[in-house]
Amino acid sequence: MVTIRWLPVLAMLCLGAGCARLFDPKDEFDRSPVPGAPDYRDERSWAALPTRRDDADATPIGMRHRQLDAPVDVFFIHPTTYFSRDSWNQPLADERADRGTDFTLRAQASAFNDSGRVFAPYYRQMSLAGYVSASDADRDKALDLAYADVRAAFAVYLQHYSHGRPFIIAAHSQGSGHGLRLVSELMSDLAADRSLRKRLVAAYLIGAPVPRDSLQRVIPGVPMCNAPSQTGCAVFYNSVEAGEERPKRFERVRAWYPDGYRTVEQPSLLCVNPVTWRADETASETSAHRGSVHAEPRRPLPEPQVGRMTAQCQGGLLSVTLPDGEWRRFWFGGDQHVNDYQLFYMDIRANAAQRVAAMRKGANAAPAPAAPTRGKGKAARKPKR
Repeated sequence: MVTIRWLPVLAMLCLGAGCARLFDPKDEFDRSPVPGAPDYRDERSWAALPTRRDDADATPIGMRHRQLDAPVDVFFIHPTTYFSRDSWNQPLADERADRGTDFTLRAQASAFNDSGRVFAPYYRQMSLAGYVSASDADRDKALDLAYADVRAAFAVYLQHYSHGRPFIIAAHSQGSGHGLRLVSELMSDLAADRSLRKRLVAAYLIGAPVPRDSLQRVIPGVPMCNAPSQTGCAVFYNSVEAGEERPKRFERVRAWYPDGYRTVEQPSLLCVNPVTWRADETASETSAHRGSVHAEPRRPLPEPQVGRMTAQCQGGLLSVTLPDGEWRRFWFGGDQHVNDYQLFYMDIRANAAQRVAAMRKGANAAPAPAAPTRGKGKAARKPKR
């Protein structure tokens, strides 16, 4: 599984090493084939649905998911798992990319299956090659295409699956960029359904560098989370190993704003500590760490490693102390990007439950409408696309 774990590492190294041509898409965006759009009314367009067995059902040893009776929903937007230079955006039914996406459900989205029903669309994600392209304009077009799918999937979720239930938006990396844009549109005063504001439990937009001015300019109605039980807020962080040099990819960020993408040099980034769940620079105690889960492809999730590390927001990045020999140290500046979720898997799992409980106890929180299910158990595994 080198493809899943190490190609992103090599590409991020290239961001700071000037080797973009090794990964750059073969053609300009306008000359590259545009894959056909998915139909989210077709269940094959979804990587995870709560009515069938999929990788979002995974749980660490000794635990069970609660999707059949969960009080809220989780809309999960997966990170980049398409690495080809042949197209700016993933074609439908790319089996290698889909396998990578399924792994992210196991390693990341499953953290929420104790609190919510997990919905995760496949989408025409931008290729990893797009991130190292020298053309900002082409990259923006590829991200716009990918976001159009995310927005379409969420619309189908609202129309066919939601039934007015509260929801969590969760994402990682490229998915978090799309998630930020989705939250911006949903919470906008122009949004058709004003009730969506009250139904947002929280947005976990992890592993994407988000400039601090995004709070006012992109999601003015959604504050950064600053307490473990706060609702209607957003979580951001990017993990790096303590004591290592700041990764170069954070020196120049291409960020989305309501008037389009723009480059931000030396940005001040948003960071919420996933142990204390506060937006300050107080370091967490080792004893407060609820546990990491080191996921591996095609293997059951192992027992959590509890109380093994500390975390501290410093300069907009999450500085993490790692126990020797247990987590692979990346050789390009201690960037723990691919482990953002796994390092704090149990912290995220417990916190999602805490925020859901707080929303249900809130004065304005109506009981979650019952969700239709297929009998007493989940259906067969999802069909191939």
